[in-house]
Amino acid sequence: MKTLITRRAMIASSAAIPLALDIRTASAAPGPPPYTLSINIEIMFPRTMPRAERVRIVAGQGFKAYSFWNATEEEQDAMLKVQQSTGLKCASITGPGSSGRSTGLTKPGQQQLYLDEIAARAKMAAKFGGAQPIIFVGLTQTDVPWETQRAQIVAGLKQCGEIAKEHGIVLVVEPLSTAANQGRMALDTAAGAFPVIDEVAHPNVKICFDMYHLQLMEGNITAHLRQGLTKGWIGLVQIGEVPGRKEPGTGEIDYAYMLRVLRELNYKGYLDTEMGTSTTPEAAMELTRKMSLEN
Repeated sequence: MKTLITRRAMIASSAAIPLALDIRTASAAPGPPPYTLSINIEIMFPRTMPRAERVRIVAGQGFKAYSFWNATEEEQDAMLKVQQSTGLKCASITGPGSSGRSTGLTKPGQQQLYLDEIAARAKMAAKFGGAQPIIFVGLTQTDVPWETQRAQIVAGLKQCGEIAKEHGIVLVVEPLSTAANQGRMALDTAAGAFPVIDEVAHPNVKICFDMYHLQLMEGNITAHLRQGLTKGWIGLVQIGEVPGRKEPGTGEIDYAYMLRVLRELNYKGYLDTEMGTSTTPEAAMELTRKMSLEN
Protein backbone atom coordinates (compact mmCIF):
# COMPACT_ATOMS: atom_id res chain seq x y z
CA MET A 1 0.00 0.00 0.00
CA LYS A 2 1.44 3.38 -0.99
CA THR A 3 1.48 6.28 1.43
CA LEU A 4 0.61 9.59 -0.21
CA ILE A 5 2.38 12.70 1.10
CA THR A 6 0.50 15.87 0.42
CA ARG A 7 2.23 19.11 -0.46
CA ARG A 8 0.95 20.64 2.78
CA ALA A 9 2.43 17.79 4.84
CA MET A 10 5.76 18.12 3.05
CA ILE A 11 5.94 21.85 3.76
CA ALA A 12 5.03 21.30 7.40
CA SER A 13 7.68 18.60 7.70
CA SER A 14 10.31 20.82 6.10
CA ALA A 15 9.45 23.69 8.42
CA ALA A 16 9.91 21.43 11.43
CA ILE A 17 13.47 20.45 10.50
CA PRO A 18 15.16 23.75 11.51
CA LEU A 19 13.21 23.75 14.78
CA ALA A 20 14.38 20.22 15.55
CA LEU A 21 17.95 21.21 14.74
CA ASP A 22 17.67 24.25 17.02
CA ILE A 23 16.39 22.09 19.88
CA ARG A 24 19.15 19.53 19.34
CA THR A 25 21.81 22.27 19.20
CA ALA A 26 20.50 23.91 22.36
CA SER A 27 20.53 20.60 24.22
CA ALA A 28 24.07 19.88 23.03
CA ALA A 29 25.72 22.75 24.94
CA PRO A 30 29.27 21.67 25.77
CA GLY A 31 28.94 22.24 29.53
CA PRO A 32 31.81 22.91 31.96
CA PRO A 33 35.11 23.72 30.22
CA PRO A 34 38.38 21.89 30.98
CA TYR A 35 39.93 25.08 32.36
CA THR A 36 39.11 26.88 35.62
CA LEU A 37 37.87 30.45 35.51
CA SER A 38 39.80 32.81 37.77
CA ILE A 39 38.54 36.30 38.56
CA ASN A 40 41.14 39.04 38.76
CA ILE A 41 40.07 41.41 41.54
CA GLU A 42 42.09 44.47 40.51
CA ILE A 43 40.55 46.24 37.49
CA MET A 44 37.00 44.97 37.80
CA PHE A 45 36.33 46.27 41.32
CA PRO A 46 36.40 49.77 42.85
CA ARG A 47 39.90 50.58 44.08
CA THR A 48 38.43 51.74 47.39
CA MET A 49 36.96 48.30 48.13
CA PRO A 50 39.17 46.19 50.43
CA ARG A 51 40.71 43.29 48.54
CA ALA A 52 39.44 40.77 51.09
CA GLU A 53 35.88 41.93 50.35
CA ARG A 54 36.50 41.52 46.62
CA VAL A 55 37.68 37.96 47.21
CA ARG A 56 34.55 37.26 49.25
CA ILE A 57 32.34 38.53 46.39
CA VAL A 58 34.12 36.26 43.92
CA ALA A 59 33.48 33.27 46.18
CA GLY A 60 29.86 34.34 46.63
CA GLN A 61 29.40 34.26 42.87
CA GLY A 62 30.39 30.60 42.86
CA PHE A 63 33.87 30.85 41.36
CA LYS A 64 36.71 28.63 42.51
CA ALA A 65 39.72 30.87 41.90
CA TYR A 66 40.87 34.49 41.92
CA SER A 67 44.00 36.51 41.21
CA PHE A 68 45.47 39.82 42.32
CA TRP A 69 48.48 42.02 41.66
CA ASN A 70 49.95 43.07 44.97
CA ALA A 71 48.84 43.79 48.53
CA THR A 72 50.19 44.96 51.86
CA GLU A 73 50.96 42.41 54.56
CA GLU A 74 47.76 43.39 56.36
CA GLU A 75 45.70 42.92 53.21
CA GLN A 76 47.37 39.59 52.51
CA ASP A 77 46.40 38.29 55.96
CA ALA A 78 42.78 39.36 55.45
CA MET A 79 42.65 37.83 51.98
CA LEU A 80 44.14 34.56 53.19
CA LYS A 81 41.45 34.28 55.86
CA VAL A 82 38.76 34.61 53.19
CA GLN A 83 40.60 32.21 50.90
CA GLN A 84 40.80 29.60 53.62
CA SER A 85 37.20 30.00 54.75
CA THR A 86 35.77 29.82 51.22
CA GLY A 87 38.08 27.24 49.67
CA LEU A 88 39.10 29.58 46.87
CA LYS A 89 42.42 29.06 45.09
CA CYS A 90 44.73 31.92 44.17
CA ALA A 91 45.69 31.54 40.52
CA SER A 92 48.27 34.29 40.17
CA ILE A 93 49.94 37.36 41.61
CA THR A 94 52.17 39.93 39.92
CA GLY A 95 55.91 39.96 40.41
CA PRO A 96 58.71 40.82 40.64
CA GLY A 97 58.91 44.39 41.88
CA SER A 98 59.85 47.52 39.95
CA SER A 99 62.95 46.04 38.29
CA GLY A 100 60.83 43.80 36.07
CA ARG A 101 59.56 46.91 34.27
CA SER A 102 62.94 48.60 34.07
CA THR A 103 66.40 47.04 34.38
CA GLY A 104 65.20 43.45 34.81
CA LEU A 105 67.48 40.87 33.23
CA THR A 106 68.40 43.14 30.32
CA LYS A 107 70.70 45.70 31.94
CA PRO A 108 74.14 44.28 32.79
CA GLY A 109 74.98 44.31 36.48
CA GLN A 110 71.36 44.49 37.69
CA GLN A 111 70.43 40.83 37.63
CA GLN A 112 70.87 40.21 41.36
CA LEU A 113 68.28 42.86 42.24
CA TYR A 114 65.87 41.09 39.90
CA LEU A 115 66.59 37.65 41.37
CA ASP A 116 66.09 38.98 44.90
CA GLU A 117 62.69 40.35 43.91
CA ILE A 118 61.78 37.04 42.28
CA ALA A 119 62.69 35.22 45.49
CA ALA A 120 60.43 37.53 47.51
CA ARG A 121 57.52 37.03 45.10
CA ALA A 122 58.05 33.27 45.04
CA LYS A 123 57.77 33.23 48.82
CA MET A 124 54.57 35.28 48.64
CA ALA A 125 53.14 32.99 45.96
CA ALA A 126 53.84 29.94 48.10
CA LYS A 127 52.07 31.68 50.99
CA PHE A 128 48.97 31.91 48.79
CA GLY A 129 48.99 28.20 48.06
CA GLY A 130 51.18 28.06 44.97
CA ALA A 131 49.90 31.02 42.95
CA GLN A 132 51.77 31.75 39.70
CA PRO A 133 53.77 35.00 39.81
CA ILE A 134 53.43 36.89 36.53
CA ILE A 135 56.85 38.33 35.72
CA PHE A 136 58.43 40.71 33.18
CA VAL A 137 62.07 40.53 32.13
CA GLY A 138 62.81 44.25 31.79
CA LEU A 139 62.91 46.98 29.19
CA THR A 140 64.89 46.69 26.00
CA GLN A 141 68.16 48.52 26.70
CA THR A 142 68.94 50.72 23.71
CA ASP A 143 72.66 50.87 24.55
CA VAL A 144 73.18 47.10 24.93
CA PRO A 145 73.40 44.66 21.98
CA TRP A 146 70.28 42.51 21.75
CA GLU A 147 72.34 39.32 21.69
CA THR A 148 73.75 40.27 25.11
CA GLN A 149 70.32 41.06 26.51
CA ARG A 150 68.82 37.84 25.20
CA ALA A 151 71.62 35.74 26.66
CA GLN A 152 71.12 37.42 30.03
CA ILE A 153 67.37 36.80 29.87
CA VAL A 154 67.83 33.10 29.15
CA ALA A 155 70.46 32.64 31.87
CA GLY A 156 68.45 34.68 34.37
CA LEU A 157 65.20 32.82 33.74
CA LYS A 158 66.98 29.53 34.31
CA GLN A 159 68.04 30.84 37.72
CA CYS A 160 64.48 32.06 38.34
CA GLY A 161 63.24 28.58 37.51
CA GLU A 162 65.39 27.12 40.27
CA ILE A 163 64.01 29.66 42.74
CA ALA A 164 60.47 28.75 41.67
CA LYS A 165 61.21 25.05 41.98
CA GLU A 166 62.46 25.55 45.50
CA HIS A 167 59.13 27.14 46.47
CA GLY A 168 56.96 24.71 44.52
CA ILE A 169 55.54 27.28 42.09
CA VAL A 170 55.62 28.14 38.38
CA LEU A 171 56.67 31.58 37.13
CA VAL A 172 54.88 32.88 34.03
CA VAL A 173 56.59 35.45 31.80
CA GLU A 174 54.09 37.89 30.32
CA PRO A 175 54.71 39.57 26.96
CA LEU A 176 53.51 43.04 27.96
CA SER A 177 52.33 45.77 25.62
CA THR A 178 53.72 49.28 25.93
CA ALA A 179 52.38 52.66 24.89
CA ALA A 180 53.99 54.60 22.04
CA ASN A 181 55.74 57.02 24.38
CA GLN A 182 57.25 54.27 26.56
CA GLY A 183 60.29 52.08 26.12
CA ARG A 184 59.46 48.62 24.78
CA MET A 185 59.61 45.59 27.01
CA ALA A 186 62.30 43.12 25.98
CA LEU A 187 59.75 40.33 25.45
CA ASP A 188 56.47 41.84 24.30
CA THR A 189 55.18 39.33 21.73
CA ALA A 190 54.48 35.61 21.70
CA ALA A 191 56.69 35.29 18.62
CA GLY A 192 59.60 36.73 20.58
CA ALA A 193 58.91 35.05 23.93
CA PHE A 194 58.24 31.48 22.79
CA PRO A 195 61.79 30.78 21.49
CA VAL A 196 63.25 32.15 24.73
CA ILE A 197 61.05 29.90 26.90
CA ASP A 198 61.94 26.98 24.65
CA GLU A 199 65.64 27.68 25.19
CA VAL A 200 65.23 28.17 28.95
CA ALA A 201 63.56 24.73 28.98
CA HIS A 202 62.71 24.86 32.69
CA PRO A 203 59.45 23.25 33.89
CA ASN A 204 58.96 26.07 36.40
CA VAL A 205 59.12 28.87 33.81
CA LYS A 206 56.24 29.28 31.35
CA ILE A 207 54.39 32.03 29.47
CA CYS A 208 51.40 34.09 30.60
CA PHE A 209 49.33 34.34 27.41
CA ASP A 210 47.38 37.57 27.92
CA MET A 211 45.16 37.98 24.87
CA TYR A 212 44.64 41.68 25.57
CA HIS A 213 48.36 42.55 25.40
CA LEU A 214 49.12 40.14 22.56
CA GLN A 215 46.28 41.40 20.39
CA LEU A 216 47.64 44.93 20.81
CA MET A 217 51.22 43.96 20.03
CA GLU A 218 50.99 41.41 17.20
CA GLY A 219 47.54 39.87 16.70
CA ASN A 220 47.47 36.31 15.31
CA ILE A 221 46.48 35.15 18.79
CA THR A 222 44.75 31.95 17.68
CA ALA A 223 47.80 30.52 15.93
CA HIS A 224 50.09 31.52 18.79
CA LEU A 225 47.72 30.10 21.40
CA ARG A 226 47.61 26.79 19.55
CA GLN A 227 51.38 26.71 19.18
CA GLY A 228 52.09 27.66 22.79
CA LEU A 229 49.69 25.15 24.31
CA THR A 230 50.73 22.35 21.97
CA LYS A 231 54.40 22.91 22.82
CA GLY A 232 53.70 23.22 26.56
CA TRP A 233 55.09 26.76 26.77
CA ILE A 234 51.96 28.41 28.23
CA GLY A 235 51.24 28.23 31.95
CA LEU A 236 48.43 30.79 32.28
CA VAL A 237 45.88 32.35 29.91
CA GLN A 238 44.30 35.77 30.52
CA ILE A 239 41.50 37.63 28.78
CA GLY A 240 40.48 41.26 28.31
CA GLU A 241 38.91 43.03 25.33
CA VAL A 242 40.67 45.30 22.83
CA PRO A 243 40.25 48.21 23.06
CA GLY A 244 39.23 49.08 26.60
CA ARG A 245 40.33 45.95 28.47
CA LYS A 246 36.79 45.18 29.53
CA GLU A 247 34.55 42.10 29.39
CA PRO A 248 34.15 39.91 26.28
CA GLY A 249 31.81 41.36 23.69
CA THR A 250 32.84 44.99 24.16
CA GLY A 251 35.68 44.93 21.62
CA GLU A 252 37.18 43.25 18.59
CA ILE A 253 38.32 39.84 19.90
CA ASP A 254 35.99 36.93 19.11
CA TYR A 255 36.12 35.44 22.59
CA ALA A 256 33.44 32.85 21.88
CA TYR A 257 35.78 31.43 19.26
CA MET A 258 38.87 31.71 21.49
CA LEU A 259 37.09 29.80 24.26
CA ARG A 260 36.20 27.07 21.79
CA VAL A 261 39.89 26.84 20.88
CA LEU A 262 40.82 26.45 24.55
CA ARG A 263 38.23 23.70 24.90
CA GLU A 264 39.42 21.99 21.71
CA LEU A 265 43.01 22.01 22.98
CA ASN A 266 41.84 20.70 26.38
CA TYR A 267 43.51 23.53 28.28
CA LYS A 268 43.30 22.59 31.96
CA GLY A 269 44.94 25.60 33.57
CA TYR A 270 43.42 28.86 34.78
CA LEU A 271 41.62 31.27 32.48
CA ASP A 272 42.09 34.55 34.31
CA THR A 273 39.80 37.54 33.73
CA GLU A 274 42.32 40.36 34.00
CA MET A 275 39.81 42.94 32.80
CA GLY A 276 37.55 45.77 33.81
CA THR A 277 33.82 46.03 33.22
CA SER A 278 31.41 48.32 31.40
CA THR A 279 28.65 47.48 33.89
CA THR A 280 29.22 45.75 37.23
CA PRO A 281 31.68 43.10 38.43
CA GLU A 282 28.82 40.66 38.97
CA ALA A 283 27.51 41.15 35.42
CA ALA A 284 30.98 40.75 33.91
CA MET A 285 31.62 37.59 35.91
CA GLU A 286 28.29 36.06 34.91
CA LEU A 287 28.77 36.94 31.25
CA THR A 288 32.19 35.23 31.23
CA ARG A 289 30.85 32.17 33.01
CA LYS A 290 27.94 31.84 30.57
CA MET A 291 30.25 32.24 27.59
CA SER A 292 32.64 29.58 28.93
CA LEU A 293 29.78 27.10 29.38
CA GLU A 294 28.33 27.71 25.91
CA ASN A 295 31.55 27.65 23.87
